Amino acid sequence: MTFQFPYIHILNLKEKEKEQALIELGRIGRKKEDIMNEHLALEQKKNLFLQQEGTGKVTASIADIQQRNEYHTYLNQQMSQLEMQINLIDKEIAAKKLDLLDKQKDEKTWNHLRDKAFEKYIQKQKKIEQDLMDEMAAIRHFHQRLSM
Repeated sequence: MTFQFPYIHILNLKEKEKEQALIELGRIGRKKEDIMNEHLALEQKKNLFLQQEGTGKVTASIADIQQRNEYHTYLNQQMSQLEMQINLIDKEIAAKKLDLLDKQKDEKTWNHLRDKAFEKYIQKQKKIEQDLMDEMAAIRHFHQRLSM
């Protein structure tokens, strides 16, 4: 007779939920990394633009100045939007971490229950084996008394 944990399907479900939460957390982390790289690229563009503007010609037309200001404003707006996305993702990551922690606790609880059930099974098997050994010893003792 082999050990069968009666709630193995629940334990398997909890393990899959935990794995899914880990995958989701990794996906969100990669998304944040992509957005941070995009933000860094915009920041580099902005710095390059400011450098070029500083070394540019002193006399510029009003249209050029307006166009540069609009581009500078555009870069700042894009960077602000990315920063807001990063903040939202940070909040989402915090929520996913809490969710993952809950799933890990659930899985640990069900693993503990399985381990306890296995310990009971082992104790029961030892008891059955000991009872059989006791019975064999009693029969052997009885046969030895009869043969005397």
